[in-house]
Amino acid sequence: MSWLRIFLIGVLATAFCWPAMSQDKKKPVAVRFIIDDNGDTLPVVNIETVTVRHFKKRRQQIKYDKLMRNVKKAYPYAIAARDELATMNSNLEGVTDPVQREAYIKDYEKQMFKRYEKELRALTISQGRILLKLVDREINNTAFELVQEYRGSFSAYFWQGVARIFGENLKSEYDPEEEDMYIEEIVLLIEAGVI
Repeated sequence: MSWLRIFLIGVLATAFCWPAMSQDKKKPVAVRFIIDDNGDTLPVVNIETVTVRHFKKRRQQIKYDKLMRNVKKAYPYAIAARDELATMNSNLEGVTDPVQREAYIKDYEKQMFKRYEKELRALTISQGRILLKLVDREINNTAFELVQEYRGSFSAYFWQGVARIFGENLKSEYDPEEEDMYIEEIVLLIEAGVI
């Protein structure tokens, strides 16, 4: 009778474990293959490059993590600025009259204030600084140059003066090689979908 007991316990254990085992199976994935010169079949798989930063000092890691949070918060607004500027420029292509051009820019600016003002006012000072850098990265113009082009030199110098009072500079440029290399690294990770 002992063999019958062992058999029943085995059948019952298999029956109870079967649903758990079937959940672990993954759906098949189509993979491209190539055949090399020796006739071997090799899979072709794209692997994303991932940069993992580990700092020796905890304080540096905390600073980097804070920078990552700030860049993740500011980057979508830089993308939105790039897209909105492209839309506005494409709509301005056929406008030759300076009065109509200025009226359109003011109207578009009002629409942007309605759409983004509340969210942008919620950014911290650090996030605002990063946003200025990222706008320069995405548009290839500093904030000063943008204000000067679309609102005039007087407005540009006025806002530059206000920024300087608060220790900022609208003319600061994005430097992905040195000063802003960590910001660039984080942006590339965001674009790759890693973070």
